[in-house]
Amino acid sequence: MPTPPAPISLSPCVVVVKTPVASRKPVADRLASTGRRLAGEVEDAAREQEATLTTVYETLTHLGVTPETVSIDTLDEAAQRTLGDARLVVTVGGDGTLLAASHWVTGAFLFGVNSAPRSSVGYLSIARRSNVARTLAQIARGTLVPQKVVRIEAEVAGQRLPPALNDILLAHQQPAATSRYRLRLGPRAEDHRSSGLWVATPAGSTAGIHSAGGQVMPLGARRLQFRARELYRIRDHKAVLECGFVKTGEELVVESAMADGWLYPDGARMPVRFPFGAKAVFRVAEQPLLLFADPERWAGE
Repeated sequence: MPTPPAPISLSPCVVVVKTPVASRKPVADRLASTGRRLAGEVEDAAREQEATLTTVYETLTHLGVTPETVSIDTLDEAAQRTLGDARLVVTVGGDGTLLAASHWVTGAFLFGVNSAPRSSVGYLSIARRSNVARTLAQIARGTLVPQKVVRIEAEVAGQRLPPALNDILLAHQQPAATSRYRLRLGPRAEDHRSSGLWVATPAGSTAGIHSAGGQVMPLGARRLQFRARELYRIRDHKAVLECGFVKTGEELVVESAMADGWLYPDGARMPVRFPFGAKAVFRVAEQPLLLFADPERWAGE
């Protein structure tokens, strides 16, 4: 007979919470002067967020877990250490909340709850208010196990950045300006003028890089993908590094040819300067993330 799954400990547990748009003071003030429809949608999302959060806390209490709560807007050093020491991290928000929290998760299981599915993108989340109690119970029983997913390890000027779960965009600070850089993969090197360069994980292969023409990769793939956005093509010259893959053990090296270049790991929350002459090195991170996700959402190669 197969061995039954063993229950797992969910403590220490950290709940990471986003601040609803309607609760942010400057936004709330502006909403008061906007049309009724937009204000109503934002207020509905805030109510749904609060109801989902209540369900999460009630479920954890029923499972004998007393979580610590962290706001996604105040991820200071103390909060980062708390996430690093956790056994289970539960994010209540959308993909942005989950991605921001993931940078500081080391050995913990990461479980995303899409708090307001009608207005929030939760592709990386497997639960919402209607099924969060059932899903957390499955996790506690050991019948639902996390997926090992690849992250991006990046270094800029010798400084290692927190690992990115989805992607990193390399681009000029001004969206209308040309992004100039030189990239190298193994023996091949090439100068680019484009709208930027995507470097993505399998988890992020359904996001920005896919919109730019990239391939969707299986969630369990062990390599990265890169692709230039709107590459300027020189007549009679075929680009060899417009797109490609970075296997485990390989490095993609990019040198900035822009005074105002930036890197955007997993969105705009944590930009990193990438000035002229700076070098960025991208590789598959040694430690994968343990993410509760549905691999069926990612098609095969």
